[in-house]
Amino acid sequence: MFAKGPLQIRHAVVTMLDAFVKTVEAEVDRLGGKIGPDDVERIAEAMKASGEMDNFYRAVFQQIVSTIVDAQNLNRRVNSFGRLVVHPLSDFFQSQQLDRGMLHNFFFFIHSLVGEEEEEWNAQCNAIVDEIREKKGEAFGWDDFYTDPRAEAIFWMVLVKIAQAFKRFETRRDWFFRIMQHKQTSISLAPNKYVQVGDGLEVAQFTKADFLTVFDNLFASVRKLPLEAVVRFEAATGMTPTAAFDSFFHELAIYKANG
Repeated sequence: MFAKGPLQIRHAVVTMLDAFVKTVEAEVDRLGGKIGPDDVERIAEAMKASGEMDNFYRAVFQQIVSTIVDAQNLNRRVNSFGRLVVHPLSDFFQSQQLDRGMLHNFFFFIHSLVGEEEEEWNAQCNAIVDEIREKKGEAFGWDDFYTDPRAEAIFWMVLVKIAQAFKRFETRRDWFFRIMQHKQTSISLAPNKYVQVGDGLEVAQFTKADFLTVFDNLFASVRKLPLEAVVRFEAATGMTPTAAFDSFFHELAIYKANG
């Protein structure tokens, strides 16, 4: 969608040049076929000062801003599943307590566990966001999405996937550390098209404290679910919160206590 911006600018420039040429041609006819450099400069200055040109500039500006806003909204919509998964950690990435350079690695971790279900869940998240935006308009906030029962159900299913993956806690923990400390060495521009970025994008050292920050906050909302939420959790996952998470929480507590 951002490709529209340069096309709109090109169209604006062509429109102005056409207007200039037509104005010059009209002036040539008025002067009997003779026009000099001073006349061309006078015409250009008159056009620069024209109120009609000011209106034209405003119209072009509004078109470009609208294109940028549409692209940003599309990007937010497309990434709604990613936003849902990472939202308990947003403040930590925003404050740089967790290095934002690790976000790519964190999403890779989620994709590795979720697999093909990510596409379906992302489509569901997009539909939920579109519905809430339609209903709330300018009053829309991302918390409206995060607290929607359908979005909560998807988030719970992701957490169950993570907890199940950590049944062999130490092995999976070490794997997670390797993922989070990975340095990206290329950037995807399109399918099968990458640009190398030298020795890799620097990522801060991922520590035990960072590990605990990630998982303590990622799972904070399911540690003490109210009864109504427990019922919805069981309906969504087919498990009780206790069955889904107790083993993982136990291993996490041991890791936290051991220095």
